[in-house]
Amino acid sequence: MLLVTGLLLFSLNSSFAQALGGLNPTRKSPAGPTLYAGIKIGANFSYLSGTDWSNGVRSNLLGGLFGGVRGAGFGVQGEALFEQSVYTTGDGFYNAFKSDYANAADSLKQGRFRVNKLVLPILLQFRVAHLVWIQPGVQFYGIVSVNDVNGVVNDAKKLFRSGSVAGVMGATVRLGNVDMGARLIFDVQDLSANSAISNNWKQYMIQAHIGLSLF
Repeated sequence: MLLVTGLLLFSLNSSFAQALGGLNPTRKSPAGPTLYAGIKIGANFSYLSGTDWSNGVRSNLLGGLFGGVRGAGFGVQGEALFEQSVYTTGDGFYNAFKSDYANAADSLKQGRFRVNKLVLPILLQFRVAHLVWIQPGVQFYGIVSVNDVNGVVNDAKKLFRSGSVAGVMGATVRLGNVDMGARLIFDVQDLSANSAISNNWKQYMIQAHIGLSLF
């Protein structure tokens, strides 16, 4: 993550010169679609619904790769990102999952689960202003690992669905080869792997990111 941050900062000066050129209204757009790829970092500000959890906004980092194809006013972009979420148990968690606890005495603990995910957004892109694009799409999650920080259950990974889907609505500003944007991300599927749970675990996020196109 530090390496990615360094590369972004190192390229900012040259990108600023390109951005000034992009602000020139007489500059012509490329005749055909262009391919591009780069690296990005960002932060999620997320809220997990459900009475089993201690609700509140949590912030976590993300980073990875992006690439796509775009023309003068339309394009498609795909990404491969690594992100981490931390979920903290609420008052109803033990009653719902007491059979999964390794020790009944742990019911007095507040559990914390650090969930590492591979995230694959697929986005359409529509140019709405000279530098501004909107990006609606869909985002696929795959859980890589779950760390039971306080060791309260036997198998923490069994609590969560191994894969899920979310909707995405975002906007981005392109200044030369620097991309800065924000997204609203909302889960379509319940994150719980247990269909007997009466309340839905759905995550809602506001994401901010900065990316650097390498070509």
